[in-house]
Amino acid sequence: MVALPLAVVTIPFFHGKPINIWFGIVLAVMISFQLLTGLRVIKVPTSVHRWNGIGIFAVAAAHGLIGLMVWFDGWIY
Repeated sequence: MVALPLAVVTIPFFHGKPINIWFGIVLAVMISFQLLTGLRVIKVPTSVHRWNGIGIFAVAAAHGLIGLMVWFDGWIY
């Protein structure tokens, strides 16, 4: 007997790639920007650095959530 998932949901695509890949790319850019602003290579107000950190948390949470759903809930590309 084969156990099937309750629902098979497809991951949304954007320009031919799964949305989770795009979240990872955006996250890498945001972390690089955060590092450069924290080291004062790029000088920006502290509020930009703070809001970028909040954005990193949100994008990382979405990226991780979709990754876990793909891994455990049988989502397909």
